[in-house]
Amino acid sequence: MSRVIQVRVRRVPLEARELLQERFGGLVSGREWRDGTPWLADSFSRDLLPQLFFDNAQEEARVAGEERPLSAAGFVRIAGDEADALALAFIARAVSEHLAADVELRDPDNPIAKLRHVVLVSGRLRNGLALESILVRRVIYRRMPDGSRMEMIPPHGRSSAFGQRIGDHGDSSWSFIVHDIRVVDESFLDAEAEAMRIFRGFRAMPSDDRA
Repeated sequence: MSRVIQVRVRRVPLEARELLQERFGGLVSGREWRDGTPWLADSFSRDLLPQLFFDNAQEEARVAGEERPLSAAGFVRIAGDEADALALAFIARAVSEHLAADVELRDPDNPIAKLRHVVLVSGRLRNGLALESILVRRVIYRRMPDGSRMEMIPPHGRSSAFGQRIGDHGDSSWSFIVHDIRVVDESFLDAEAEAMRIFRGFRAMPSDDRA
């Protein structure tokens, strides 16, 4: 089932808006999105749709009594791919941390209640904890275009589908398993990128050469 995730960015000074767009856009373009591609509109947006969207987001914030000025706003539609939702959360965290900004994610249809509204302040949750503290700790499965399945194992995840203990790389690392090859990295985005490189490599091989 598809759903829409809204993004709101605050506490970015006008002189840093270009840096915000570069940072966000660079991280977004660094991966493949299954459905929509995230984007941000701000007061400098030139196209009509982003201008109208940002103006509407500002008015929405004013009506809600939000005192912090809005720096940028955007959204993405995802088609039931939790990897896209996770990637957006980590991109939001990177932007929030890099620019000491407040980044809000609204995902009202997320099946996990604590992920329906996430606010990051300088890269941390408002209670000071890391984003990982509210993520599920079980294995997440992603169906790939060729019908195979990728495993995404979050920090503190207990085991893979094969019963292997996950923990020899520490509790802060993400593990991805694709075609029985395991990738481990503290960064979700870096681990996913390497796993996707392996996946594309397998797809490019003649079928007789695949394990």
